[in-house]
Amino acid sequence: MIHNLTLVHLLLAVAAAGCIYLALREVRRRYVSQWRLFAPASLALFIALAMTLAQLVAGQPRWTFGVALAAGVTLGGIRGFRIGITHDLYRPQVNVSYPAKLVLLAVAISIGAATAVEIVGAYVKPALEMPRYWAALVATLCAGAMLARAAVLTFRLHRHF
Repeated sequence: MIHNLTLVHLLLAVAAAGCIYLALREVRRRYVSQWRLFAPASLALFIALAMTLAQLVAGQPRWTFGVALAAGVTLGGIRGFRIGITHDLYRPQVNVSYPAKLVLLAVAISIGAATAVEIVGAYVKPALEMPRYWAALVATLCAGAMLARAAVLTFRLHRHF
């Protein structure tokens, strides 16, 4: 443990870097396969859970995280229904427009920024308690949005609408 940093913070940093990397790869690809939809969302979920648990242990109210998750799921679900889908002859694939991919990248960068606030806040413990709380809320909102977007797109791929 370095100052107040733990192995969890290292895992958060690696997961945030992976989330941004996978979102950036989605921006560069023409088609997006189903597993690639859930890859950055899964890393975002790990980050959100770790940061939320740290804040719940610190005594923050649970309902705020529920509201952030519900708002993220709602936004991600709406976004997932608005993205166009094309079907290949061999298998269904998501053909996402470039601006929609940039939105995903912005959400991934937001998760990375929230992770950075958590790590810096843990290093300078008492000074940044509220920014760490807000960063955990942002991470929860973004993770919910990424997961709902991936789930809705996957559902739409198999239902053909």
